[in-house]
This record gives sequence, C-alpha cells and structure tokens, in this order.
Amino acid sequence: MFLSAVATGVVVAVLERSVGPVAWGLAGAIVGHLVGLLALQLGLLVGAIALRARLHRVVIGVGTRVKDWTTPRRVVVLRAVPLFLSVSVGPGIAPARRRMWGAALCSMAAGVVTAAVVVLQAFASPSGFWTGLAVACVITVGHAFVPRKTAASTSTGWLVFKLPALTGVRAQQLDAAPLVGQTVDAAQEGKLDLAADLAARLRDEYPALRTATAARVLVLQAQGRYAEAMMVAMTIVEDREQTPAEAAVAFAALGGLACATVEAGQLDAEIGLGTAATAIENATTLGYPQHKLNGTRALHELLSGNTSRAISLARLAADSGDDRLGRADDLATLGRAHMTAGDNRAARTALAEAEKLVPWWPRVATLRSRLDIA
Repeated sequence: MFLSAVATGVVVAVLERSVGPVAWGLAGAIVGHLVGLLALQLGLLVGAIALRARLHRVVIGVGTRVKDWTTPRRVVVLRAVPLFLSVSVGPGIAPARRRMWGAALCSMAAGVVTAAVVVLQAFASPSGFWTGLAVACVITVGHAFVPRKTAASTSTGWLVFKLPALTGVRAQQLDAAPLVGQTVDAAQEGKLDLAADLAARLRDEYPALRTATAARVLVLQAQGRYAEAMMVAMTIVEDREQTPAEAAVAFAALGGLACATVEAGQLDAEIGLGTAATAIENATTLGYPQHKLNGTRALHELLSGNTSRAISLARLAADSGDDRLGRADDLATLGRAHMTAGDNRAARTALAEAEKLVPWWPRVATLRSRLDIA
C-alpha cells in the first residue's frame, strides 16, 4: 500500500505538476490497491471452486465480525467493513498440486485482466484519479506475482512459478494431502475414532512428514492427550530442514500446546510455561504475525496469574480469529479467565459462544464441567 502511494504520487506529480491532481491520484491509489487485491482474490476463489482445490477460509471485509458460516471444513466470515476479500486455499483431493496451481493461475489471470482494463480506462479518461488508480492496481498485481512464502501468507507468484517445480519432501507433502485432509476433517467433525485410525495410517505411511505429523498432533489434542501431542510436536520443531516460515508456524503451535498441557496438569508449570514463552519468542522472531499469537499469550498470562491481561488478549483473539477450533480454544481461555476473576456469568457467555462452534473440544468440555460445578 505504501509503495503504491509513493509510486502514484511520483507518477502523477511528473504528469500533472499540480497539487489537485496529485491529491486525486493518491485517492485513486487507495482504490487501485483495493481493486487489484479484490481481483486476485476473486480469481483465486473462482479457480478453487472450479478446480475443487481445498478452500479453507473466505473472509469478506475487516473489523467486527458480523456473521459467519462455520463448518468443520470451511469458514466464511462477513465483517463490518467489506473492503477486502481474503481467500485461503490448500491441497485437498488428488491431484492436489495441479488443482492449487490452476487456482493460482486463475488468480493471476484475473489480476492481469483487471490491471489491463484499468490502464486502458486511464488512457481513455486521463486524470489524476485514474492515473493513480491504474498505477496502484498494476503495482499491487505485479507485487503479487513475486514468488514469496512467509509464515503468514503465500503469494500468487509462488504458487504459479514455484509450486510445479517442488521436489523431495515438499512434493511428498502434496502427495499426502488427501489423507492428511481426511484426518483433519475427521478431527474437526469430532469423529475421533476415525481420526485416530487415519492418524495411525499417517504414522505408518509418512512417519517423518511434517504435515502428517501435524495432523497427528491435532488428533491427540482432540483426544485431550496433550503430553503425547507435545512430544510429537517437538519432532516438527526440531526438523533442521524446515524453512524459517515453517519453523515459525511450528513454534507458534508448540507455544499453545505447551500452555494447554500445563493447564491439563500433564506438564510441570515452570517447564511448560518456560517452553511456551521461548516458543512464542521464536515464532515472532521468525516472522509469525503477532496478532495470531494473542490466544496463546492469553492462556500463558492466565496460567501465570495475570487474569485481566488474559481476558483482553483472549477477547482480541476470539474476535479476530477465523479458524473454528482456534476460536473455540480462545473462547475457552476467555471463559476460564472470567471464571478465575469471579465472573461466572461472563464465563458462561464465552462458553456458549465456544459450544456453538465445537462443544466436544476438550478445553470447552472441561470449562463446561467446571461451570456446572460452580
């Protein structure tokens, strides 16, 4: 956004050489940035649906959550200010790599077509606003084509130019995606016996594959076997071949898991909270978005005795998060924090939100049993 604004200001200033058109150009830059992003995300959405890639999450807008349609396989969220569209796509049914590549290609095509139309319109109706809009749209779309993969996102360019050439372990992860997806879906749906059987298959067929191991960790968490889950998760963290982005995700997961293990009484508090604090710090250093760690920080603060801080962080996490199990976990933390503060009414409100999502999730069920006694 900043790059678009600066480039637009320079271009419009050179062409127009007056204050008014430059101001309109900056206004056009904002619109152009949004138009470019929207085109890329709409293309990805259409491509994912048409090619049956796995569509995890669709978020419309920013700000306060207005409405959501949550299922074990997909989350669709409508927020208060509908300026943005965010689409998350991952490997699903075979051939997973081709489906993801095709969806990304649709995103690229939509971006190129939109940028071309905007540029033609700028030539047809020359003005500061249209010049700014065109420059910003082209920069936004062009920036998306640069191959990059971080802990927070993967660019269209990476999917188009890098995904087809993957070999070795990362290619194997895509081959394993259908079975991993089935395992995660079973865990999300609360079909724990089926999830355990699928996790056993993953252990036998892909013993060292990080995505398969992560799915096994999720199943163990769903069963409330936190200490075992943490031991398995440590094998991911200790993988010396992982990228910094992969390591950031692994440390973020370990931080939350260590806190949950302490809460369940399956790990010494001093060891567990120290491990969690180190994992949070490492995840942040490696580029994991800080706001996505609010839920883990909330539970860490709660277990450390900082109840008011835990309440504020847990509320932030629950409001901003879109993942179904993640939100239920954050709401369970919020309920526990309110309960610790002596506000059982607020705790029951948080619990009701969590039970709408995943009533059987171990931390949610445990909060229910404690509130029933209280």
